Amino acid sequence: MPRATSRARTGRTPIPSLPLRLISEDPAAPPRAETEPDGAAFEALFEHAGAMLAILDTEGRFLTVNPACTRVLGVEPSTLVGRSLLDLARSEAPPQALSLDGEPGENGIPREQLFDLLARHRHADGTWRWLLWSGAVHGDRWYASAKDITDWVKLEDRVGRDPLTRLPNKEVFLDEVTQALARNERTARSLGILFVDIDQLKQINDSIGHQAGDRLIAQVAERLRMAVRANDVVARLGGDEFGILVESLGEELEAVTVAGRALAALDDPIDLGTGLISVSASIGLSTAHSPTDTAASLIHQADIAMYEAKTSGRNRFAIFDAALRAELDRRLELERDLRSALEREELELRYQPIVAIGNGAVVGFEAHLHWDHAERGVVPLTELLPLAEQSGLIVPLGLWVTRTATEQVAAWRADGTDLFLALNVSPRQLADEGFVAGLKATLEAAKLPHRALAIELAEAAVLADPAKAATRLAELHELGVGLALDDFGAGYAPLRHLIELPFDAIKLNPSFIGELAATGTRASRAAVVAVVAAARELEISVFAEGIESMSQLEELRAVGCSAAQGPLFAPARPASEVTFERFATSDI
Repeated sequence: MPRATSRARTGRTPIPSLPLRLISEDPAAPPRAETEPDGAAFEALFEHAGAMLAILDTEGRFLTVNPACTRVLGVEPSTLVGRSLLDLARSEAPPQALSLDGEPGENGIPREQLFDLLARHRHADGTWRWLLWSGAVHGDRWYASAKDITDWVKLEDRVGRDPLTRLPNKEVFLDEVTQALARNERTARSLGILFVDIDQLKQINDSIGHQAGDRLIAQVAERLRMAVRANDVVARLGGDEFGILVESLGEELEAVTVAGRALAALDDPIDLGTGLISVSASIGLSTAHSPTDTAASLIHQADIAMYEAKTSGRNRFAIFDAALRAELDRRLELERDLRSALEREELELRYQPIVAIGNGAVVGFEAHLHWDHAERGVVPLTELLPLAEQSGLIVPLGLWVTRTATEQVAAWRADGTDLFLALNVSPRQLADEGFVAGLKATLEAAKLPHRALAIELAEAAVLADPAKAATRLAELHELGVGLALDDFGAGYAPLRHLIELPFDAIKLNPSFIGELAATGTRASRAAVVAVVAAARELEISVFAEGIESMSQLEELRAVGCSAAQGPLFAPARPASEVTFERFATSDI
């Protein structure tokens, strides 16, 4: 059910309009006209009105109730007389199910003359009914009407909740945090945001299957909900991410306590019906400190702190503090500089040769983005690419890289060199609806044959949205470009990706082959042999990257790897410094 507290305290209700109000008479108003209905008419209206009408005393106790309460709540009016509306709601529903529009007075009566109250009542048939009470306080009386909005609440429940966990979704969570920040302006208390990420869920899904993974997520959601305080809001932000709004904080330590309870809630293995599975989470915590804080900024800060917890070893929480704030400021400044560099074309592409292991010939080049920042120096790709991806700049940046690289390789091919171009594509680029059409237009403008382009995708780009990725890969395959699964062996990419998706090649991650020469163990060699053999059966080429030594090259040659790149041959260089000389084995 929705949290009525936050809605009513800001005057928002889950229905499009308020029910009829019974407004008290203004003593300063002019005398009634003689044509106004007499007391008998009002009594008839009270007795026969379709809405539930009531008069209550200063303690909120029913003095009289009209017969409509039998239809609304299934009880006789006499059963309510003498009972308190506030006590009735508090005793029959969770505390958050009752709220007033405005702060209550000392005796529970709202201070404002007009009021709205949303409460949950139990019907005589045992079901719960949500009633919106609206009315006025006049002297020592409440004059009120109630409207049954249960159907509206159920509708809001359906459209505002994650279907798997039944928790509020991201949109609702953002709205809840925004309202909480507005309430903070009127109080001296603060709020905190917990950003919860299930550790290694992707690997768990690969192991137990996505249906079991969904059951796992649902149980994690329930444990988180039970671990927090009654008035805290737990939401599913998407995938393996949850958000928790911790409100009314006297000090930051209270939010830390909630974070600790959330971690402890996952200590015991989860029973999925087919077996027990252990799971943990990484949690980031941010708290509101400034009037400029927004829901989006607090969630972003908590997200940054969560990554700090994850990189520190997982199954822990981290607090967004001065050091992380400084890092955020640095990243925001770097993002502005990157945007400016892209607009001014201050970026550069460098090209690393891809060499055929059999004869040492250069068969293609992989384009690498290079940014020599005026003040920071060279920004490493490990920082540059995540920054571009998270900021959304990866899409325009990818367009620039594609256009520049295709024009350059087309120019080299015009001189009679039969080369292909390898380009890395990120999850956000792949998800872009205009990606394939834009790629086709760029290839045609550069007069580069479609077959001369190989799109390299990391496993994350495929797993971000497998269904959409499959559709996009099919479109790219139909376009005629090559498709390579990059960094194979670095994660948990199952072989079914190679079977189900139209990949033409895989590129082995350096870590996968790093032990070939260093240890020379049968296990490390057997792993590479198995991958190459499986790929050969599927008619998929195998490349290797990060080759640093002659011994690694010889091992790759022995197991049947077709091409390689890395420092052993040449680093990525500006186009003006690229050479096409054959790398003879004896000259390396």
